[in-house]
Formats: sequence, structure tokens, C-alpha cells
Amino acid sequence: MKNRYIKIFCVAIVGALTLTSCDKGFEEMNKNPNALTDPAVKSMFTLAEIYVDGQDFSNTRGNNIYAAQIVQQFSSPSGAGSKYAYSSEYSAALFGETYGKGLNQIFQLLSVVEDTPENSNMIQACKIMKVFLFQKLTDTYGEVPYFEAGKGYNGGVYSPKYDTQEAIYNDLLKELDEAGTALDAGKPFVGSADLYYQSDVARWKKLANSLMLRVAMRLSKVNPAKAQEFVEKAYAKGVFTSNEDSLVLQHDAGPPGVKTNPITSAWVRNDLNGGEANIKFSKTFIDLLKNTNDPRLRIYAKLEATGDNNPASQQGLANDAKEFPGGDKKLFSDPNTSTVLRYDAPTLIMSYAEVQFLLAEAAVKGWNVGGSAQTYYENGVRAAMNILTIFGDKVPAVSLAEYNTYIATYPFKSGGTQAEKIEQIITQKWIVLLFNGFEAFSEYRRTGYPVLVPVNDPTGETQGTIPRRLIYDQSELITNEANYKEAIQRQGLDLMTTRIWWDK
Repeated sequence: MKNRYIKIFCVAIVGALTLTSCDKGFEEMNKNPNALTDPAVKSMFTLAEIYVDGQDFSNTRGNNIYAAQIVQQFSSPSGAGSKYAYSSEYSAALFGETYGKGLNQIFQLLSVVEDTPENSNMIQACKIMKVFLFQKLTDTYGEVPYFEAGKGYNGGVYSPKYDTQEAIYNDLLKELDEAGTALDAGKPFVGSADLYYQSDVARWKKLANSLMLRVAMRLSKVNPAKAQEFVEKAYAKGVFTSNEDSLVLQHDAGPPGVKTNPITSAWVRNDLNGGEANIKFSKTFIDLLKNTNDPRLRIYAKLEATGDNNPASQQGLANDAKEFPGGDKKLFSDPNTSTVLRYDAPTLIMSYAEVQFLLAEAAVKGWNVGGSAQTYYENGVRAAMNILTIFGDKVPAVSLAEYNTYIATYPFKSGGTQAEKIEQIITQKWIVLLFNGFEAFSEYRRTGYPVLVPVNDPTGETQGTIPRRLIYDQSELITNEANYKEAIQRQGLDLMTTRIWWDK
């Protein structure tokens, strides 16, 4: 693994140009006579995979401080997400970094790879990674540059138009459908340069279909017929079938930067400080796991100052807290540095458990996904507990006996209303989406679950309304003004309370 990471540094300077707007950098690369003419495409592919997970900048600001605090997985007395306050830097982090690193890397790679049968699998994998990035972008902000993004490499477009979210979603589904079908085990791939699945085409196909399942379900309110069509198609084509299929990106313990976990490295390096962190687990999260005797709590949390991971000792910070009660930060729960907050902790980008919860919701709606909601729900809970073994063995794994006790005590509400069943499913998904605040934020807006108590703080921008989106990178007013203004005229004012297309 370390050797594979080392290879990427020869292209990182060229392939990871940091942009604050989606058009910056493309023009320079298009005209630069010293730009790559014989690129190490496999190394570029590796770096693209790493960038799909994001880097420290967007994960610290957009994920930990904003999205994960809005959905009350974490909390901070001065956190912009906890209080719904506006920070231009934090709000814009995902926008700038995604266009400037992840998408830039993919567009550059696609611009230099010939569309031949030998390169087909690499091209299809790039399309799948592009969907990951664009879905996160459009779900976070609404309309974004899509069809013209990246055309600075081969189209001379440096101020790309914003596209409607409906048009983006239609194309995301098309891209996944086509890419999954076109992947061919009989054609070359990239060998060990593939950090995700080591060029196992069958698993990439499952990834494309599982992501299609996620994308399709996002349309459940705004276009339920289309959501059902593509959920059923994804299931029929073949989604994740075990934790072995889960998309897990491994990391190294150092040096800090591209190789380390983009969430944990910044947290441990800058904020944790022996339990003196300002960001703690939310009371909402800790109380739910404590009150249900959830065996995952000992793996997720501990008091960093003492190393105590006893569930009974854990205490979450309320999201409306203006200071630490009692004045001692060390009494409040941190992510466990022996497991989930290790420097080299792997990233769970998409899990089999999430897929099972998506299928459970589809079954509740009566869609044809080949199983019962209860079976999918129970499989999802068990998978969510089992997947935690990726974080090492310093804390005992959840045993089958513990799972059996948990599921017997809190069984699926098979006799409940549709709303009660979906609330139960999404609440479990909210737990497994820990550290994936952007996805948890999207699922909260789509479903309204888990039930959160809004925070009405004087520093907030929403007067106590839980945000529905983040505000665009304001550099767009300088670099792409006409297209930015056209987008907000269609979508609504560039505010945290403006609802995006599928959030109706």
C-alpha cells in the first residue's frame, strides 16, 4: 500500500491543482506548453480515487464543522454547523476542493486517455467516481456547473453554466447505468493502481449499481416513479451482497497530507489535544446509543483524556450549548483514537449496510427488490456492527450475541406505519454514516429523520430552521458571475434555508 501511494507524488503537483472556482486552472492547463503530454495515467487514477474521499480542507470544514454538526452527529459550542452560522470559508470548502482537486484530476485524466477498448474500464471507473463527486456537490448546494465543467481541457469553456439539479440527476443515473454495463472483465484495467478493488471488475459493477441505488432513492419525494424505476434496476443489475463489497479506502499513518485519513489527521493534529477538543460527539448521538445499549458505542467513542471507552462514561455535548457545562471539555466524548480516529483509520466511503437500508426502505414502499423490509433492516444492522472490524482490534468487536440481544430488544417495527418503519431505517443509516456528514445531511433533508431538535442561536442565519443547503463559494461572483446569478434566479436565493430541487 505504501509503495502505491508513493507513486502518485510524481503527478500530484500537476494533477491536484487547487481551485477556488470550477473554471480556474483549466485555462492554464489548456495553454501551458509544459503540461503533461505523456502522463502516468495509472498514478493519476490512484490520485483520483483518493480525491473522491476529499482532503483535509473540505472534510474538516464542510464535513466535520458543518454537515455532521447540522445533523447532530457532532457538536461544538462555537460550531457553525451546530448553530447554523455562516462561514464563507467553511461553506465554500467542498465546492472549491471538489472542482479543484477531485473533478480536476478526473477531467485531466479523461482528457489524456484515448477512448479505446484497452482504456475502457479505466474510463468507466472515472465516470463512477465522477458521479460520487457530483452527487455530493449538487446535494450540498443545489444547481452546480455540470455539463460544461472540465471543458477547459478540451472545449475552451472557462466560465461553465450551472445546470438544474433535475438535469444533473438524470445524467448521473444514465452515467451509472452505462458505466456499470460497459465494465468488462475481459478488458485491461489498472492493476494494483486501483486502491478500491484491485481491478476486480465484478466489484466495480456492484459499486456502480449500489451508487445508482443511492442516487435513485434521493428522488423518492420529487419523482417517486423514476426513483422506483432505477432502484429496481439497480437491484436487478446487482448491488453489494456483503461487507466484502463495501468501498473502503485504506490510509497510512503519515506523513500528514494525501496519504493520511482526511478527517482524522486534521482532527488529531489540530484539535484533539488530550481531550481538549472543541468538537465533541453530539448529545443526540451519544444518548441514542447509550439509551439503546448499542454495543458500537465502545468502538466509536472514548474520553480521550483518560482513555475511558466505557459506554456508561460517555457524554455528548448538546448542539445548542454555548460552552462546556462545568467548564471541563475532558468530560465529553471524543471519537476513539484507538479505532475510528486513528491517523491511518480507513474511510468507509459506501457500505453494504447502507445498501441494505436502502433496500429496506424500498421494500417498505412496496417496490420490487426481492426481499422483506425486516430482513434487509436486520442485515443492515448486523453489517453496520460487523464493518467496524476495519478499525482494528484494540477494542472488542461486536459479537453475534450482542447483536442478537440488540435486535431482540429493538426489533424492526413490522406492524408499524410506513413512517415509523422508515424512521427506524434512516436512524440506523444515520449511525453508520458517522464521518460521512454530507450524506447524512442529504438523507436527513430527504426523509426528515432522525428527528432533530432545531437550534435557534443568535449567531445563526436561519432563525432556528435546520439548514437545507450550504451557500456557494462566493468567488463565483467574481469568476462566474452571470452563470451564478442565473442559477440562483432559478433555484432561489443563495441562503441556507433555500430548498434544492429534490427537497420539496
